[in-house]
Amino acid sequence: MRNIRLLIEYEGTRYSGWQFQKEVPTIQGAIAEAVKKLVGHDAELSGASRTDAGVHAFGQVASFKTDSRISIFGIIHGLNFMLPEDISIRDAAEAPPDFDPRKDALGKTYVYRILNRSSPSAILRNFSWHVFKPLDMDLMRRGAIHLIGEKDFSSLMAAGSDAAHSVREVTAVNIEDRGDGLIEIEVKGTAFLRHMVRIVAGTLAEVGKGRLHPDDVDKVIGARDRTAAPMTAPSRGLFLMKVDYP
Repeated sequence: MRNIRLLIEYEGTRYSGWQFQKEVPTIQGAIAEAVKKLVGHDAELSGASRTDAGVHAFGQVASFKTDSRISIFGIIHGLNFMLPEDISIRDAAEAPPDFDPRKDALGKTYVYRILNRSSPSAILRNFSWHVFKPLDMDLMRRGAIHLIGEKDFSSLMAAGSDAAHSVREVTAVNIEDRGDGLIEIEVKGTAFLRHMVRIVAGTLAEVGKGRLHPDDVDKVIGARDRTAAPMTAPSRGLFLMKVDYP
């Protein structure tokens, strides 16, 4: 039995997230259907991250097992032929039999994009959060310092999370000006809670507006209460960029 590892890029706009759900389109469902058509049998598709509805990815990782002898080249091109244009298999490879995209991940990198200007963008409307009030990036960077480390991030976890615990390690937060009002918040960590990066983005935006002091981020985290943190930023600005493995 072969274990095939996929590197996947997708636009999540018209999907109800990664995870399979009945009667609504999902990324996992679309790829699993294409895999079945290609290899001729049902194959369980496991993913590294259960991205939410509207979230995008440049570096999602998934795997499936098959007895099919189709070449790696054939798998890449066969799946891309059958998949819609908003899902792309960027690469594929033979993986060890026990490889698990989720359990074996050492870390993940997400980017949240904010369009900070007076006018919205017709082109970026599905790929950024439009915030018209000017944001002070220096204040945001000062606030982001408080996110670094292994902490209980209960305040930055959405209600209904099935996580066994809320302790996670954030290893880096970088905030960059990409020009024409586009701000990117890059968050790296070993793992993340449900909606955590989106709540981080919402919190740092409040710091950038001057509504929160940078040191208030530490107080928000210390409260261990979701009601202590600001709004959850919209899903359309979030991108899964990379999943790290040994």
